[in-house]
Amino acid sequence: MNKTVFKSPEGKNKIIRAYEDAIKSTAFHLKTDVLKTTYGDTYFLEAGSQHQEIVILLHGASSNATSWLSDIAEYSKQYKVIAIDIIGEAGKSAETRPSYETKDFAKWLKEIFDRLNISKANIIGLSQGGWLALRFATSFPELVDRLILLTPAGVVPTKTTFIIKAILYSLLGTTGRIKINRLVLGSQRVDQKIVAFMDLIQTNFNARIEKEYIFSDDELSRLTMPVLFIGGEQDVIRSTQEIEARLQNLVADFATITIPEMGHVMARLASRIFPFLSKTKC
Repeated sequence: MNKTVFKSPEGKNKIIRAYEDAIKSTAFHLKTDVLKTTYGDTYFLEAGSQHQEIVILLHGASSNATSWLSDIAEYSKQYKVIAIDIIGEAGKSAETRPSYETKDFAKWLKEIFDRLNISKANIIGLSQGGWLALRFATSFPELVDRLILLTPAGVVPTKTTFIIKAILYSLLGTTGRIKINRLVLGSQRVDQKIVAFMDLIQTNFNARIEKEYIFSDDELSRLTMPVLFIGGEQDVIRSTQEIEARLQNLVADFATITIPEMGHVMARLASRIFPFLSKTKC
């Protein structure tokens, strides 16, 4: 790690303060902890510890585990929930950024499984967190009970139209950030706290900008566990239809849900995911 992933020490402090304030505002019992790994300190949130079955939550790019707080409240009623701050992202974990071309991210998550004595878990990954879930599940399929992918990266390329707009809007400062957020959110109604959270991170965090890693047919064919894909019909970043079609062809035990009113940001989906986790028909 040659430099910080945050734009300034002050910017990092703002994000961490917002992180800690979000945790303090929760109305349910939430544990925070940290693990030492080969790739640096890894922070995570834990709830529902009395339950035996585990759900692991992996957030998207330019985000952190607090983005899952409303979901944690729901999942923790039936599962032990572990929401991890992904390394190199806008949370409290180490700022280490392994290459997407290697299996280092999978090895990092495997270390977490080992240190927490997790023999098997359900994994829910959003966007770039979906990419990490895929990297892990294709590397260690025996450790994944059920895999839920919310508009994941790595299955089809990001839309060129979105990339061009994002580059242009990034030159417009605050106005541009607002435009990017609106693109990502689509027409869905979103709590203003989520919008403020997104803007805070965009203002103070250096997002990863590098070539996408798209999984091969051979890699995706290693997904032997049941897989649920959920996509938003208004997703401007990746084609929900193309993701569904590719996974349908390669994954033996596959289910899918498309939500018309949703864009790329997906939250509060526990009621749609619970039937899949409980092994009943979606």
